[in-house]
Amino acid sequence: MSRRSTTPPRLPELRLKIRVNGRHPWFYRKMIQKPEQAPPAGSPCRVRDRDGSLVGTGFYNPRAELALRMFADEVVDDVRSHFVEALRAAVALREDTLQLPRITDAYRIVHAEGDGFPGLVLDRLGNAFVAQVSSLGMLQQLEPLGEWLLGKHPQSRLVLLQDKDWAEREGMEKLPRPAAVATTVREHGLTYAVQAGTGHKTGFFADQRDNRWIVRQLAKGRSVLDLCCNSGGFAMNAAAGGAAKVLAIDLDEAMVEQTVHNAKANKLPVVTAHGDAFDALRDAQQGAHDLVVLDPPKWVHHRDEIEAGLQRYGDLNRLGIAKVARGGLVVTCSCSGSVSESDFLRMLRDAAAAARRDVRVLMLRGAGADHPVALECPETRYLKVAVLQVR
Repeated sequence: MSRRSTTPPRLPELRLKIRVNGRHPWFYRKMIQKPEQAPPAGSPCRVRDRDGSLVGTGFYNPRAELALRMFADEVVDDVRSHFVEALRAAVALREDTLQLPRITDAYRIVHAEGDGFPGLVLDRLGNAFVAQVSSLGMLQQLEPLGEWLLGKHPQSRLVLLQDKDWAEREGMEKLPRPAAVATTVREHGLTYAVQAGTGHKTGFFADQRDNRWIVRQLAKGRSVLDLCCNSGGFAMNAAAGGAAKVLAIDLDEAMVEQTVHNAKANKLPVVTAHGDAFDALRDAQQGAHDLVVLDPPKWVHHRDEIEAGLQRYGDLNRLGIAKVARGGLVVTCSCSGSVSESDFLRMLRDAAAAARRDVRVLMLRGAGADHPVALECPETRYLKVAVLQVR
C-alpha cells in the first residue's frame, strides 16, 4: 500500500506587469496580470515579474488595491512551516539577542513586514499575546502560530484583533470584538495595569519603552508636563527619575483613571487632570514647565490626511515650544506612518519659527529594536520621536 504524500501542493503562480528591480514587498492590483484561474483571496502564490524572473512568494488578494504582499524572496511551498519557523526566529531575536525579558514582559514579537509577516503585529503583554491582523492571507495562517505560542507559554491568553480599515479593504469577514484580558506588565522596574486588546493599538504602547527610559534620565529636578499621557508611562518615568513635579493630562477619562491607578501602585507622585492637550498648553503659564512630552494619537491614517494632520501636529508643537521654559526640553512624537521623518522635521522647523524660539534637536529616535525596520519597506518605521532643546 502506498503512503499518502505529505508534500504540500504546488502554489499557484502570478505574473506581474512590471520588471522588478528592488525588493519592496508590496504590489498593487494594477501591477499584476489577471490570472486565467484566480486563486482564492488570501492565497499564497509564487510570483514572477514581467520577464519571468522569480520574485518570490506572497499573499494574493484581488479584492484589495494592495493586492500582493510578499513574504519571501524564494519559493515557499510549505507556508505553514515557513511562518512557524519565522515566529520561532522572531521570538529568539527578542528573548535571546535583545534579552528583553530582563527588563520587561511587554514587547513586540512580530512587527509585520519588519519580521516578514505581512499585515500582522503581535505583542506580548504580560501573560497575554495580542495579535492585530490587517491581511486576509495572514489571517488564514494564524492557527499554527497560536498553537506554537500556547505550546511555549501554556498559561497565556491569546487575543485577536482586526484593523477595521484594513479589514474592509481586504474583504475580511468581521470578527467579534474579543473580551479584554486584564494583565499586569513590568518595564524598567515599574508595573502597569493593562487591559490587553482594548484602547489604542494592542492595549499598551510597547514601542515607546526606550523613549520612556530616556525621559527618566532627563527628568531629574524638572517640572514635567505629559500631554496625551495615556496610561502614564512618560509621567511615571519622569517621577521615577526625580522630577520636581509631574502633571499628566489626557482627554480620555479612562486613561486618566488608569494613570492614577498606575502611579499609586508604583508609589510615584504624579498629578493628573482630564483635559485637551491644546487647551492645557494655551492655559499653561509661560515657562512653568521645563520638560514637555507631546505624544498625541495617530492623526494621519491615510495619505489624503497628511496635510491636515501635519497642520494639527504643527499647532500642538508650536504651543509646546512656545510655552516650555527657556533652556527646557520638548519630547515630541508622531506615530503616523504616512508622515515621513523629513515631513516630521519640517513640521517641527515651521512650529519653532511660528513660536519664535530657537530649537535644537538633541536626539531623533523611533521605536525600540523589537520593532525592526525592513530597509526594503520603509513603512515599517512609523514612530518618530524628537528630543528638542528650546532656547
